[in-house]
Amino acid sequence: MAMAVDTLSAAAGSARVVAVAESPADADRLGRIPNVSVHRTSVTGLNEAIVDGVKSLTAGGAAPWLAVLPGDLPGLRSDELTSVLRRCADHRLAVVADHQGVGTTLLAATEPAALQPRYGPSSFRSHLLAGAVPIELPAGSSLRWDVDTLADLTATAGPLTSAVLQRIRSCPSAR
Repeated sequence: MAMAVDTLSAAAGSARVVAVAESPADADRLGRIPNVSVHRTSVTGLNEAIVDGVKSLTAGGAAPWLAVLPGDLPGLRSDELTSVLRRCADHRLAVVADHQGVGTTLLAATEPAALQPRYGPSSFRSHLLAGAVPIELPAGSSLRWDVDTLADLTATAGPLTSAVLQRIRSCPSAR
């Protein structure tokens, strides 16, 4: 939850944010973040939840420009996200690779119908094959550093994630 709060807090400094949550407790916690609204989904699976969230945004008729971020980018910087979103706006479908070059940390579409998420193994390649334009970023970019391993977590962390890690490190049983 700490990673998701750090990710959403940074994203909210850059754009309107709608978090998709399945659990009522998660929806309640994420809904307390300034400038974040929450869509409660009843579907399971990441790709299915994203599609459900997109449908909730486009139900009113106006088709917003959309970008999807996973909740495990705890070191995300708002200024960097703003810059990347501007670059994505030039493409019908755009994608950013994770620091390993295999996963996807951002998927953006100027037309909601173009946003067909393919998260899972080798998602970056899957999004490219679906026509997404890669947005190149330096390896150290905060937008590329998702958390897949403990080493990833210690390499990048926002304020809440850092506080949780510090509490864990200070526990006698963690030694």
